[in-house]
Amino acid sequence: MDRSLKLYKALIWLSLYGAILHFFDNVYFFDQYPEPAWLNPTAVALLLIPLILLAHRAVDRIYVGKADRSYSLVHGFVSGSWLSLGHYLFASPDQILPRINAIIAIQVILATALFLFALWLQYRRAPQSLRYTGRAWAKNLVLYAVAITVLETLWPSSFSDWWHVW
Repeated sequence: MDRSLKLYKALIWLSLYGAILHFFDNVYFFDQYPEPAWLNPTAVALLLIPLILLAHRAVDRIYVGKADRSYSLVHGFVSGSWLSLGHYLFASPDQILPRINAIIAIQVILATALFLFALWLQYRRAPQSLRYTGRAWAKNLVLYAVAITVLETLWPSSFSDWWHVW
């Protein structure tokens, strides 16, 4: 296996560890996190399962010599990891404990590094798969938008407007 695939696997694992760190901290210290009204510790714990499965399946694809089939899985994993930024819809960073800000930053930075490396690797090794990347992202965004809209309709949250500049 060449170095770029080894680095790719390492970034997947590191990103997964960053996500696990955030999810465990979020479950254990749930009351310290700004959350939507519809979220609870059990739901947070359950949301980690798809991320673990996506990362594990992506690494499996690499091990069996089908790295070109791992990219959509990685993009799904990254989009799920970036949802951690949603905490900032409910409180400004200065209202959130420094530990929590650091953990969110670790998760998002690792996921972003993985995203950028996956795109580079995808472009270099399997450019034909790039057309599926846009579709994967579109499907993920629609899934998140529909799920959050339904949940917010049933259990409305109090959003913070700290980020409005007007």
